[in-house]
Amino acid sequence: MDATIAEDVTAETAARPRSRPARLMQLVGFIVIALVVVALIAAVLIRVTGHDADRWHVDPLTASAGADNSYRLAPPGSDVAADGESPVFDRSAAQLAADFDRVALGADRVEVVAGSAAEGFVTYVQRSFLFAFPDYITVRFLEVDDQRSTIALLSRARYGKSDLGVNEKRITNWLAQLD
Repeated sequence: MDATIAEDVTAETAARPRSRPARLMQLVGFIVIALVVVALIAAVLIRVTGHDADRWHVDPLTASAGADNSYRLAPPGSDVAADGESPVFDRSAAQLAADFDRVALGADRVEVVAGSAAEGFVTYVQRSFLFAFPDYITVRFLEVDDQRSTIALLSRARYGKSDLGVNEKRITNWLAQLD
């Protein structure tokens, strides 16, 4: 009779639905796996998305800029709303362009999207280290006079509403390397 009772208890236990905590843990596990899969897909898409030169290679003085995810420098005396005034350099625009190009391309994860330093108008992309988010940096090199030049520059994030100051830090660093 004890064996029959044991069989009934085992059959009853197997047929009984899981407890509430076990179902909750199963649901949490499913949600975590789904979030990991979504994050991996997003990471791949961010890395393989191309650069639309028509969208990003635009005049830095006329392009629209996000309020919190960009940084713009305008030449002295410009009436364009900017975050700062571009410095004036004691070199020709062609030399400034070559020097800036060397600094920009010497930074990690930077490549040219469109234009060139030789043309005096170039757009670079720099990707963040961990997630590879692209930031676009567009520069126009301008003559002030025969021996001096300046830049018009717009650095902006492709994704997000805030860049946490990354664009300003990048440009400040690059310009410091030109001196």
